[in-house]
Amino acid sequence: MQSNKFLRLFFLFSMPLFFWACDNNEMEDDLNNEFEFQYVVNYEFLDSISSDEISERFGENNLASGFINFDITAHRITYMTENYDGTEVEASGLVLIPIVSGSSKLTSFQHSTLAKDPNPQIDQENRAPSYLPVDNDEIHLSASLFASNGYMISAPDYIGYGSTKEMFHPYEHAQTTATTSYDMLVAAREYAEFLDVKIKTDSDTEEEELYLLGYSQGGNSTMALHKYIEENHSDKFTITRSAMGAGAYHKSAVGDYIFNYEGELGFSISLYLWVMDTYDRVYLQRGMDYYLKPEYANEVKTKGYFSLVEINTNPQEIFTEEFIAEINDPNSPFSLALADNDIHNWRAEAPIKLYHHENDQLVPYFNSVDAFNNMTEKGSTEVLFETYTFTNVSPENIHGSAGASFFADVISLYFRSGI
Repeated sequence: MQSNKFLRLFFLFSMPLFFWACDNNEMEDDLNNEFEFQYVVNYEFLDSISSDEISERFGENNLASGFINFDITAHRITYMTENYDGTEVEASGLVLIPIVSGSSKLTSFQHSTLAKDPNPQIDQENRAPSYLPVDNDEIHLSASLFASNGYMISAPDYIGYGSTKEMFHPYEHAQTTATTSYDMLVAAREYAEFLDVKIKTDSDTEEEELYLLGYSQGGNSTMALHKYIEENHSDKFTITRSAMGAGAYHKSAVGDYIFNYEGELGFSISLYLWVMDTYDRVYLQRGMDYYLKPEYANEVKTKGYFSLVEINTNPQEIFTEEFIAEINDPNSPFSLALADNDIHNWRAEAPIKLYHHENDQLVPYFNSVDAFNNMTEKGSTEVLFETYTFTNVSPENIHGSAGASFFADVISLYFRSGI
């Protein structure tokens, strides 16, 4: 059974308003007096979600139904973390807790790209995890399914969303992504301790189990987090398994591929503009005019990265000759910035499984191939690689369809059996 403290908090936030309005402050004070937070700044109960409701979300999906075992509760927490410029910010994230009779598997769930744009029709701020969004399938379906299967989910919003929504999101800056996700994980574990939620331990080592997963940007974030934990905090966490899908792990190769591409890319260049702008802000501070030809620089500065979607996807027509020349010099400042975010070539202690469709247009397949080859050669304990080859969807939908396969395979095979 869950602890008395967990049940008291659940009761506190789920009782009718007219009943607890006069008594809840005293009850919450009692809870807070029993525990002194070091990492959690604020917490908020969001909702209780029954296993029946989660089943309804999946309709007639028989695969999902076999993994829906528990009711869950959803909570928003905030915590302090360091931004790319060294400032401390109060970031936010979502915690999903399964209501189980035993222990839960601590899991860090990194979300994929959410557009930030001045156009409200494009901006996806309201899909960040801590809003518990119904229009974000990663949270509404995948994260909830994992939680209902016994995984306690720690899902960072990332800097630039949630409580930090007014800030710039340092898109795929490996260091900031890793520390933001790590600090959220530390706060989530403390929140579990506050509620007396038991974390599953390894039967042999008695160490707490920890699972990491994410797809697309979330895959890149998961690789960055895994690397950061093993290189800096192996005394605090021991990773059980990590699953990452279709991440852009080899930034140097991606830069060479995108910025030197001849002709129309066939997909939006917006995300790569965002990465470019991030690395400029973090490392160089040159401004958009250095990278983009005047007509495109003005468009992006006034209307955002996604304004070029319907205008042009030909890198040779968008970027300045000076910038493209710099990309082709491995010792140039921007090339060094790309290299600083390469996370495909290190030795991992804990098992990893990579997933990628061979015809992914948005995030090139070579990212996972390069990660698999380099990490294996460096002596990583175990790196598995699942290549998707299905052909029953249009090319532009491959990336998204492979994401659905990724989450299904991780919960049914890799996290369960290691295959």
